[in-house]
Amino acid sequence: MIFKIQKIYINNISVFLFLPYNIYKGGIILKYGVFLIMLLILMGCSSNSPAGTLSDKDTNPNVNIIKEVEPDWLKHHYLSDNMDRGNHDYYDQVLVIDPTVIPSSYTRGDIVFFSNSTNDQMISRVIALPGEKVSISDGQIFINNKKLDAFYGKAHRLGFDKNSYFPAMDKAGIEYNKEGMMDTFNTSMKERELSENEYFVVSDDWMRGTMQPLEQGDIIGKVLGYQYGYKN
Repeated sequence: MIFKIQKIYINNISVFLFLPYNIYKGGIILKYGVFLIMLLILMGCSSNSPAGTLSDKDTNPNVNIIKEVEPDWLKHHYLSDNMDRGNHDYYDQVLVIDPTVIPSSYTRGDIVFFSNSTNDQMISRVIALPGEKVSISDGQIFINNKKLDAFYGKAHRLGFDKNSYFPAMDKAGIEYNKEGMMDTFNTSMKERELSENEYFVVSDDWMRGTMQPLEQGDIIGKVLGYQYGYKN
């Protein structure tokens, strides 16, 4: 049997099909569509994310205002600026925390309330889930070698990324340590594989916050938002 090679593109990736000559000669007609569909499935193609990326378009950067606090929820007056995205986010607010959330149900993008190694109570955002591999290269987070495409997926300071921070500070006439800020925006971390009992959390403000693995047992609860009526 004689074969012809047909080149097609799927998600900007070149794919070569080896087609019998009689099929190639007449073109790929409808009855061979099943073959292409199966090929797409096997390749795991996705219309939602480009190849090599992991997207989170569901997490909302805005903070919820909680008007009714359930009896088993916790309230905590938070006085750290590690989650500041330019609006003093979470700082000097009464946070509402749900301690009843099953630890295994936390998802990427959730903000959790936890005790750190010095028993200080902190909040940070879940970046990587149990069993995943996480790394950082020049301020960009990667999960299982895929670029994390999310508003929290790369280094930020006061809500600005590297490309927008310096022009914004210069325009406002605000002094800053350029060398120190470049170090923050170019943060790198070798790949780390999380255990089945670990999450990896990162603060929204990389200069003021923390990035660390966090065991499920250290998580106190999920941050739902601000309590209504206190400075909001």
